Amino acid sequence: MPDPTNSLRLAARDESDLTVFGTFLQDALVPIGDIAWLKNENSLALAVNRFMWELPEQIAENSPLYYRTHSLLRIEHVIAVKTKGLDLGKRDQFLSIMSLQAFDGGIDILFAEGKTIRAETENFNVILADMGQPWPTRWQPNHPEKIPLRETRYD
Repeated sequence: MPDPTNSLRLAARDESDLTVFGTFLQDALVPIGDIAWLKNENSLALAVNRFMWELPEQIAENSPLYYRTHSLLRIEHVIAVKTKGLDLGKRDQFLSIMSLQAFDGGIDILFAEGKTIRAETENFNVILADMGQPWPTRWQPNHPEKIPLRETRYD
């Protein structure tokens, strides 16, 4: 079992920092019901179920063993939020994070199936923090090597 005292805590203030976040957040699962635009606080928060890519595969009973943990992703200084391909009313639907990308004026959170959340920011400060105990899983995410680029239009 991973040591919970070594929980991940990161902050990103520029595009190169954000690239590191993508490494840790790839394949994180996000229930739509756990996404909140805290308009009065100018922030966007997502509670995610993060696959712990940073841990080596362990062998348990002749089967690979991996870990997931709950994490909080928070983007600050948000002035507007737009979506593409999402029905925010389907609060029990899960999304899978593919990457985070900075653009001039904010951050895109790219999900599987071409779904996107765009957080427009004045400048950004992004925080990623693990919350609670990791738990074991035998399932490692698997997806195609190449993802086709699509035209981005926001709802």
